[in-house]
Amino acid sequence: MSMRRMVTGANESPLWLVAMLCIACGCQTLVDRPETATEVSARDFSQLSPENQPLDIVQVPPSVFSPEEVRSTSETEVLGQGEKTTTQKSLVEKNEDGSERVVLLGNPTDEIRIKTGGKWTIDSLVGQINGRPVYASKFMQSIEDRILRIVAENPRPKAQRMIEQLVGERFQQYINNELIIAEAEGMLSPEMQEGIFAWLQSIQEQTVAGYGGNRTSASQTLQDQFGMNMEQYLKEKRDEALAQDLLRRRVKPRTIVSWRDVERQYSLLEKSFNPEPMITIGRIRLAATDGLQIQDVQSRFGRGETFAQVVAALNLPDGGRWQRYQMPATGIEGLDLSAEIKKALIGLENGKVTSELKTPTALSWYCVIDIETQMSRSIFEPMLQRQIRHGLEDQRGRYEQFRYLGSLRDRWVTNDIDQMTRRLATIACDRYLPSG
Repeated sequence: MSMRRMVTGANESPLWLVAMLCIACGCQTLVDRPETATEVSARDFSQLSPENQPLDIVQVPPSVFSPEEVRSTSETEVLGQGEKTTTQKSLVEKNEDGSERVVLLGNPTDEIRIKTGGKWTIDSLVGQINGRPVYASKFMQSIEDRILRIVAENPRPKAQRMIEQLVGERFQQYINNELIIAEAEGMLSPEMQEGIFAWLQSIQEQTVAGYGGNRTSASQTLQDQFGMNMEQYLKEKRDEALAQDLLRRRVKPRTIVSWRDVERQYSLLEKSFNPEPMITIGRIRLAATDGLQIQDVQSRFGRGETFAQVVAALNLPDGGRWQRYQMPATGIEGLDLSAEIKKALIGLENGKVTSELKTPTALSWYCVIDIETQMSRSIFEPMLQRQIRHGLEDQRGRYEQFRYLGSLRDRWVTNDIDQMTRRLATIACDRYLPSG
């Protein structure tokens, strides 16, 4: 019933039937087009109507529509029998003035390519420290730039010696750091761990506030300045604090300096704190055959000219200064001079000249140019006491720290340190030195 009405009912014709009839008749629209209708193009939207003419047109800079670009920069270095290509990806953004802003994306990646027939140590376990494995590749990362500079600036034999020395020094530091950090971590209580966590949070907030106000810019600044991200920076701060706290608790109590220690050190260094006076002796020496010049000097001293005036007339170097001695407690008699010279100088005032002393080949005149009294320092001087005390504390601190690190090595280092050092040096030379 409903089907018959749908087909035959004039007033109830479905819309699809009307549309089909319109298509069959060639109709293009169901709505009649008004006589006032006009064609509209894209150009009409760029024209202002008379009432909108006073409005300003804002030109958007092209940088707004410029998409961000990801660039990759690569550097290739020759490493012994291979090549290392370091690739760094960065995000390039356009500024309004057309300049570019570059933001590094993550850490650089390394790709090693070995020459045909060449050798390259991929990785090697050289030993263990406190149960932690020591891998050659991880250790080499911190000194790779230094090794490359050594190889580039020195011939092979010298570069090999310098690499072995560098590896030995850095490996000793590496062992000490690992042992101290491991020992400090083992002594942390749950409460102390919570305190360190809160302290690191405050360090992170201060770092972010000081480097741009957000974590991204702060991480970028740390990467540019120190070559580490935020996590690595905070870990370094944590390890440094733990090491200082451990040494303070284990080493500092053994560096106490008593008053008796200060007195003993002062007595050992008393000569340096109370130096002897310094005496400067001048001399005019003329050959016996130079009669005219001898007569001239004799006449000048006879007229009352001083030693300095005669030296200036003769144009002698260094103002006629001959020797400079520490004045012993016995005075001039204790100087390392001939008896004749000492006899002539004893009792002579500063600036006065001795009578001429003759030898078969020369005539000489001597003068005490200056006696310089050095400043003496008493043990009861507060600044000197602090100086001695700090010196003793530093000396004992280095000794006690060496002893403490030695005990940690005996307890936790299971492999021979010298053997591990030799293996690391061998791997470094094989990897970075050119063959030949």
